[in-house]
Amino acid sequence: MIEKIHIKALKSIRELTVKCSDINLLVGTNSSGKSTFLQALLLMAQNGKSTVGLNGKLVSLGEFREVRNHYMSSETIKIEVWEKGKEKAAWIEFAEDKKRDTYKVYASEPEKDILNYANTEDYVKEQSVFLSENSQFHYLSCHRTGASDIYTKNMMEERDFGVDGEYAMAYLLKNQLQPVDTAVKDDSITNSLLEQVNYWLNYIVGTTLYVNDLKKTNYLQVKYNNNPANISSEALYCRPVNVGSGISYLISIIITCLGAEKGAVIIIENPEIHLHPRAQSRLCEFLYFVSRSGRQLFLETHSDHIFNGIRAGVATGEMEQEHIKVHFFAVNEQYETQCNPIIFEKFGKIVGLNEEMDIKDLFDQFEIDLDRMLGI
Repeated sequence: MIEKIHIKALKSIRELTVKCSDINLLVGTNSSGKSTFLQALLLMAQNGKSTVGLNGKLVSLGEFREVRNHYMSSETIKIEVWEKGKEKAAWIEFAEDKKRDTYKVYASEPEKDILNYANTEDYVKEQSVFLSENSQFHYLSCHRTGASDIYTKNMMEERDFGVDGEYAMAYLLKNQLQPVDTAVKDDSITNSLLEQVNYWLNYIVGTTLYVNDLKKTNYLQVKYNNNPANISSEALYCRPVNVGSGISYLISIIITCLGAEKGAVIIIENPEIHLHPRAQSRLCEFLYFVSRSGRQLFLETHSDHIFNGIRAGVATGEMEQEHIKVHFFAVNEQYETQCNPIIFEKFGKIVGLNEEMDIKDLFDQFEIDLDRMLGI
């Protein structure tokens, strides 16, 4: 699990250190640095197996001078990640090469260093390692795949759900009968992936699904049933385009979280896309459940229902504050990113721990609009 992240000279971030927990909620106004923070993790991941630089499968940021903090024109961009229980950070650094009008990439090499220490166990325990795409690291972008009559099978990677969730259905088809260790304990269902997916899908939005392999093609078909009490009737199953669009955006989240291996880091942008407020609140319960089963979540959201779902969970004792970090991002007068860690006290009282920042714009628009309606 990631314990701490330090970022220097990347876009709006001059220098920022963020402590992490099982579930990490990133909130704040547009262009406040939330996406930049996540992009730092994506840069680490896409450079984990081989050096691809600023532009790769997970994120493509452009030229070096575009993304270096403009107040730090002589500095390198550096990202450091500490794993829990390890003293040394894994790091990646981007340095401008003015002669060639490009940049160079430098990175820690824990595997190489470990060999030099002749398999010394103490050294291995100290050194954090790179995140690596498709290896205990999964990312679902805000451009997730929506409703479709057919979905593409994944013919290459075993655990690749796709950056846009495009292979989530294929993973479910291939592993629907496999047991998952994130299973809800319910005597009426098994711990198979398909039944667990349907349990949460029904709880959050009141529907279930089944997947059908289209033989001798590279495609599969999915249908939904909005009346789970009558699962035997084929007529009650609908094509994805004939049910609420939020269901299609939600399903890749459920499959990825339940299918991810223990110890995985999962990044999800805007989990609330096209979901009713009640569904968003129940989704919070699911995400917290997953985070307590050995998966670490980073969630970027603009939804007060996601924020308040976590807040209410802590206030009622259904969620433990120590396993949750809420990071409120905002920019200062120089348009540089600052972070205010948020905790919830008794009855859900919101408290910011960074005394240099206020909590203006932290989902206070409802109160502002209410005051307008009341003429205050």
